Amino acid sequence: MLKNDDTIVAIATPSGYGAIAVIRISGNNSIKIIKKIFDSFSKNKIEKNSIQLGYIKYKNQLIDKVLIFLFKKPKSYTGEDIVEISCHGSIYIQNKLLSIILDQGARLANPGEFTLRAFLNGKIDLCQAESILDIVNSETFFSHKFAINQIRGNISILIRKLRKKIINLLSLIEFELDFSEENCNFINYLEFKKMLYNIIKKLKTLIRSFKIGNALKNGISVSIIGCPNVGKSTLFNKLLKYERSIVSNIAGTTRNYIEDSLIINGIKFRFIDTAGINNNTKDYIEKLGIKKTYSKIKKSDLILYVFDDFNEKFIFKKVKSLQEKYPKKKIFIIINKYDLIKKKIKPINYKKIFKISAKYGYGVNNLLSEITFFSKKITSLKERTIVITQTRHYESFKKAIFYLYKVKKNLSSISPEFLSIDIRTALDYLGKVTGEVTNEDILSNIFSKFCIGK
Repeated sequence: MLKNDDTIVAIATPSGYGAIAVIRISGNNSIKIIKKIFDSFSKNKIEKNSIQLGYIKYKNQLIDKVLIFLFKKPKSYTGEDIVEISCHGSIYIQNKLLSIILDQGARLANPGEFTLRAFLNGKIDLCQAESILDIVNSETFFSHKFAINQIRGNISILIRKLRKKIINLLSLIEFELDFSEENCNFINYLEFKKMLYNIIKKLKTLIRSFKIGNALKNGISVSIIGCPNVGKSTLFNKLLKYERSIVSNIAGTTRNYIEDSLIINGIKFRFIDTAGINNNTKDYIEKLGIKKTYSKIKKSDLILYVFDDFNEKFIFKKVKSLQEKYPKKKIFIIINKYDLIKKKIKPINYKKIFKISAKYGYGVNNLLSEITFFSKKITSLKERTIVITQTRHYESFKKAIFYLYKVKKNLSSISPEFLSIDIRTALDYLGKVTGEVTNEDILSNIFSKFCIGK
């Protein structure tokens, strides 16, 4: 995976027919290969950064009229010589050109290998490499915004500053270690602890941002739950504005969860229609569905608890039980089939109640507005706030904090040698985020998620 002394090729555009397609070649022999098969209209030499129009010819056969984009190293995406061929989007032409280039000694690129080479050649760090994938996969304003900020190096710059501060702490420890036999204390422990505190504080801020970043990148999770046949699937369909779930009068129609997404005001919401909660069931399949319902509740940002009648004691009992089990979860109480209910509906235990008719759409727009308003509370950000969206970063920061806390706790009670080990471990975890410290397993895991042409 890490070998990069050969020449690679891949189709960089989506598979299938299109107006144009792009074939990308990178490596030492890129220019040599293109010289053999490209006939430029301008007759200019293919030796410097340029765009040239001409024909691809192979074995006396005219293949296509193309544009050639030449990027000489090191001023290219990968840091190597790159040639990009913009050809017509015929599947035959794409495959023929790919076959010709492979015949000239290139090999087919692995997923993400162009970006991997950019990382290995120092064009980008690991944070920026991940952000490239996020840009390609971005679906909303916010997921795009975070990816753009990351590719600009916002997170990387902050991490480098934190690593520099930790290295300064390590230098003090190492200095004292060098003069340990002379019983000299070079460390001002109060100042040292203050510096540690400030570093930990910054890392904690990044960790807290992960919940927001993850929600805005992957979508705010909204689970629709309730007893069987209360109208969960009908509400699910109404929110999505099309028939996604099967709806019937038979209790237990939904046996497994169904998930779909909706983008509102640049924010992605993932609505989940769950199996009805029937704790008295003896049906094995239904029990499995209920188990999955609770697993979705655990991962959700918001719960829509649907009832089809206003029984105050029953609703209070059910909502209280769920809130005790998941105390940090936000729960909206939904009274569905409101058009059939004759009782007066009032708030329960200071919780707002949403009166709706999912079948006819009454109250659904109001509910959607409240869901959107709720999303703003959990995703509100100050301008220029640095947000992390990668689980890998989150885990590394948590581990770095763990070892820095160990140093803070043991600062005056154990040998500087052991403090040095913990500080170095914290440094390594921060270095893994940007790729200053890495291994082949980490790189393989990251770049295998890319498409082949990237």
